[in-house]
Amino acid sequence: LVKRLISKEDDMNPKFYTLPEEKQERIIRAAYEVFAKCGYKKASMSEIASAGEISKSLLFHYFRNKKELYLYLWKKVNSVSVRIETEYCTETEDFLEMIWQKVLARGAFMRRYPMVYLFSIRALLEEEREIQECVRIDYEAGYCRVLDEMMEKADCTKFRPGIDVRLLCQQIDWIMMTYLRPMVFTGKLEPEQFEKDFRKMIEQWKIAYTR
Repeated sequence: LVKRLISKEDDMNPKFYTLPEEKQERIIRAAYEVFAKCGYKKASMSEIASAGEISKSLLFHYFRNKKELYLYLWKKVNSVSVRIETEYCTETEDFLEMIWQKVLARGAFMRRYPMVYLFSIRALLEEEREIQECVRIDYEAGYCRVLDEMMEKADCTKFRPGIDVRLLCQQIDWIMMTYLRPMVFTGKLEPEQFEKDFRKMIEQWKIAYTR
């Protein structure tokens, strides 16, 4: 995942990629951790530079300001999240099982890279106007891509007549964000409990919405 988070494929910041890869990874890890813990407003470039073991002037050489660095991190993690979720959803044609695969993908993400995951969710809850709209636009584009791929592959004939599957997916996504919100602000992820609770909810949705 870290390799994907600093990949050059979209060439978002070519100057940054001139650094040795080890230093790139150190800066990226430090920035995710500081933003995940502090949020956009309270995080400082000085703190990120210190955590990444580089000078603040060098950090500003590669990222002109805090906003540029934050959005760089956001665009990377959003792109990776979309890719992970679409990869996980190829294992079944059952729509609610696809939702379960998304839950497992998120759980795996939480366990392996907790600070990156905390950043990704906290970014969606960020209230600073200068980045809020950018985050929303990117997230909605990625969300629609994942949903379109799910709808294309899913067998929706198991649902009761009249069920709007796209609307149901939006409701599930809202429930998921509401569930994750307390974890973000306590800084404590609980992937096992997350998976356990959503497994129960998915079984209830099957009873309520499928034949």
